[in-house]
Amino acid sequence: MRVFLLALLFCCQLLTAAAANVPLMPVRDLRAGMQGIGKTVISGDTIETFNVEILGVNGSEAMGYNIFVRLYGDLIEKTGGVAQGMSGSPVYVDGRLVGAVAFGKTFNDPHYCFLTPIGKMLPLLDEPRELPADWIPKGTALMAGGFTEYGMEYLQEKLQPFGLTAVNSGGTGASSDKPLEPGSSVGVALMQGDMTLGALGTVTWTDDSGKILAFGHPFMQRGSSNFFMNKVWVLGVVPNLQSSYKVGNLGEAIGSITQDRSSGIGGVVGKQPDSIPMFVTVNDSSRGQANSMRMRLIDDEQLVPSMVDAAVVNTVSKTVDRNGGGTAKLHFTITGVDSKKEILTIDRENMYYSNDALLKNLDAELTEAVTILMQNKFEPVQIYGINVEAEVSNAVQVAEILNVRTKNAKVKPGDRVAVDVTMKPYRGEEFTKTVYFKVPKDHPGGKLALNVRGGISMAWVIELLRKQQSEGVPAAKKKETRHKLSDYIKSVNTADKNNELIIDVAMGQMQPPNPEAAANDAGLAGMLQGSPFKQKYPFDFIIDGESEIVLTVDK
Repeated sequence: MRVFLLALLFCCQLLTAAAANVPLMPVRDLRAGMQGIGKTVISGDTIETFNVEILGVNGSEAMGYNIFVRLYGDLIEKTGGVAQGMSGSPVYVDGRLVGAVAFGKTFNDPHYCFLTPIGKMLPLLDEPRELPADWIPKGTALMAGGFTEYGMEYLQEKLQPFGLTAVNSGGTGASSDKPLEPGSSVGVALMQGDMTLGALGTVTWTDDSGKILAFGHPFMQRGSSNFFMNKVWVLGVVPNLQSSYKVGNLGEAIGSITQDRSSGIGGVVGKQPDSIPMFVTVNDSSRGQANSMRMRLIDDEQLVPSMVDAAVVNTVSKTVDRNGGGTAKLHFTITGVDSKKEILTIDRENMYYSNDALLKNLDAELTEAVTILMQNKFEPVQIYGINVEAEVSNAVQVAEILNVRTKNAKVKPGDRVAVDVTMKPYRGEEFTKTVYFKVPKDHPGGKLALNVRGGISMAWVIELLRKQQSEGVPAAKKKETRHKLSDYIKSVNTADKNNELIIDVAMGQMQPPNPEAAANDAGLAGMLQGSPFKQKYPFDFIIDGESEIVLTVDK
């Protein structure tokens, strides 16, 4: 049976290769000292060749083979050795396809690298294959276009957890109009539009139906994947002490990368992957400057929150052209549908202030809202669009609560009580605003403490939502509360805002009729929503501080 399966697999590979009219050279036929050529692009879209010497093969049938080679010739001297972006470059011996340039060793002689055998790439094996220790893929550096210097620094922070790095490629530009063939440059993009983010590699194999194989190593090893396949125009190769790399423009999307596994990436020219349109507009009222950016993001639950974060921060950075503090008003809308095709909408506006790092703090709520939708534990969500509007100023739009008082400390159930709140804006004159609170009709009488405070950021709300998602509802109380995705969306849409004055019954003052259910809901409904008697008053500045007054209710 094993012999039959191996024979069947080999026949399938031969049929696939035949479709591409490429004869193969299996690993068993390779000998040290054999000479061959490789194909790649180092400028524009012109495929050039370089010389290859087979040095040997290591590995086993069970673990997989790697082909150790030396690259040489005029092209290799121009590039300073094997460079990132050459990954996937096909190597031929006696006109037969051997495999693809895949990985080399940092700081070692860059003329030496490993090939991934073509026999491993054709089926795009599902099971991971270990790379030799300390040998790294050639081509995993991402090219970022349309990013400011600060935006690049921020992007690097967001990419670090995924084991990715990025270099500034300068943006989109001319791209090749030639069809892809072995040796052509090809892009794999996560984001495209006014901002781009993707990797550059080389096509190893194609067939007449538009299918391609490339890279010779994983991009992110996501298995079944959903990346843009892009045409590329290579600008040149940048020498680097650690590892040289190609720089180029990611052109139009021409298809989808559907497989991302240990032996390489695979895709098909034609239908593009599902994506999320995003529009960001920023106005700097202090400078009278405005910018807007449009982009499409791949539909990936893990990557989208970080890309949204980086896109907003970069657009603000480009508009304000400075670091430091200030005040921002951010309004965002996220629309999508759940598994039942019911429309889901998060619509949120808030104000933020930081005295030294506004850019890093202004879109925390947006990032977490996207995370809640895409990574929720209840059901998959398809996001149809993300729209963000930001207004930024270097002014300090913050006021502090100085004093709270009322003329009528003795009240009756149902009374509407006037509360005078004195506030002092930053470097401004203090003023008093009268707000109102309605005493609960069913108050039993006695003392009633009211908390008067500024709206707070969602930092603690986020922590609460994460805790609820990870831990769920305690088993003993699941019958009392069944949270749904819509509950979390409502919580985000109705959460207090930093520029609201909140007046509410102090915690513990009014007990609901079912204490056990209340305890179960204390985290989400009680703490997040406050009491049913809470009143909100919006202002054009952020409100800081809190105070308390005590009323006497005469029933």
